[in-house]
Amino acid sequence: MIPELMTSFEITASSVGFLSAFYLYAYAPMQLPVGLLMDRFGVKRILSIACVLCGAGALLFAIASNFTVASMGRLLIGGSSAFAFIAMVYVTSHWFPLKKRAFLIGIANSVAMLGASAGTGPLTVVIRDYGWRASIGVFGVFGVVLGVIVYLILRTDRHNSEVERETFHVKMHVLEKLKQVISKKSTWVNALAALFFYMTTTAFAGLWGLSFVQTAYSVSKEVAGFAMSMVFAGWLVGGPLTGLFSDFLGARKTTIRIGVLGTLFCLIPVIYFPGIPIYAVYVLLFFVGFFSSAELLSFILAIELSNVQAKATAAAFTNFIISIGDALVQPFVGFLLDFNWDGTMQNGIRIYKTGDYQVALSCLPIVLVLAYLLLFFIKEEKEVLK
Repeated sequence: MIPELMTSFEITASSVGFLSAFYLYAYAPMQLPVGLLMDRFGVKRILSIACVLCGAGALLFAIASNFTVASMGRLLIGGSSAFAFIAMVYVTSHWFPLKKRAFLIGIANSVAMLGASAGTGPLTVVIRDYGWRASIGVFGVFGVVLGVIVYLILRTDRHNSEVERETFHVKMHVLEKLKQVISKKSTWVNALAALFFYMTTTAFAGLWGLSFVQTAYSVSKEVAGFAMSMVFAGWLVGGPLTGLFSDFLGARKTTIRIGVLGTLFCLIPVIYFPGIPIYAVYVLLFFVGFFSSAELLSFILAIELSNVQAKATAAAFTNFIISIGDALVQPFVGFLLDFNWDGTMQNGIRIYKTGDYQVALSCLPIVLVLAYLLLFFIKEEKEVLK
C-alpha cells in the first residue's frame, strides 16, 4: 500500500516507514506487560479482548483522513496484536509435552503465515480492485468477530480452565518473574540474535521488498507482491520442518545457525544481482522465508532458559527486544532511501532507483552476520524431552 498511502496522506518514504513502525511502537512496549499478564491470568479473556481492539484499530486506520489518525489506528493495532504470538507460545508450552514444543510452535506460526502470505500478493490485487480503505475495513470487522469466537471457544475448553486454575495459584510475584528472565546474559544475547535474524522478514518482506522488486526487476506491483508472498510461504513450510529438525537434534542453536546462513546466501543474490530471472527470485525468496523460520527457535531457547512460572514472560521479553529493533529498522531503511534520493518525482511521489534500494537494504546482510556471531555466545541449556 506504499504508493496509496503516500498519495492519501501526502507523505514521503520516511513517513511511510514511521507510519508502519507505529505498529511496533505499541507492539514492543506491550510485550512485557503481555507476558506478565498471560503468566498471571491465562489466555481466555485477555486474547479475546485483544482481538476486538485489533479490529477496532484496523477500522480506525481505514477511515483515517490524515497521518495522525492513521498513526493512532496503527498504534491500537500494534498494542493489541502484541497478545497474539505470546498467547500461541503460552498454549503450546503449557498444554503440550516438551518433545512437541518446537514442532507445534512451527505449525501454529505456519497458520499465521497464511495471513501474512495473503497480505502481500493477494492483498495487492484486492487493493487494486477495491481500494486500501475498504480492504482494511473488512479486516477490522473480522478482528472484532474473531474476538468473540476466541472467547466462546476457550470458555468451553476444559483443559484451558485447568491450566488457568494452576496459573492462578502460582505465588511468584510478577516482578520476580521479570527479574529472573532479564538476569541471565544468555537471555539477552538470544534476544539480540533473534532481533537481527528477524529484521529481514520485517524490513524486506514486510515493507520495502515489494517496491524494491518492482523497481529492480521491472515487474508490476502484483508480480512483486506475489514475490513477497513467497517469503511468507517459505515461513509456512519451514516452521514445522525446522521445528521437527530441531526436536530431532535436540539442539536449537545449530538449527538457528543453519537458518541464518541459508537466509543470508539466498537474500544476497536478490538484492545485488537484479539481472536474474524473476522466477529465480521467487525461488530464492521462498528459501529466504524457509530458512528464516528457524528464528522461531529463539523463543524455544528463551523458554528453556526460564522456569515454568515465567515461560510467557521469557517469550515476551524476547519479542520485546525484537520489536524494538524492528521499529527502528523500517524507518531507517526509509531514511537511507531518502538520503540517497536524487530528486526524481512522478505524480507527486518520490521515485527511488535500484541503487538507492541496494544501499538501503545492505543493512540486512550485515545484521544477519551479527546474528550468526552472537549465537556462539549463548549457552544452551538442554532439557530432558518427555
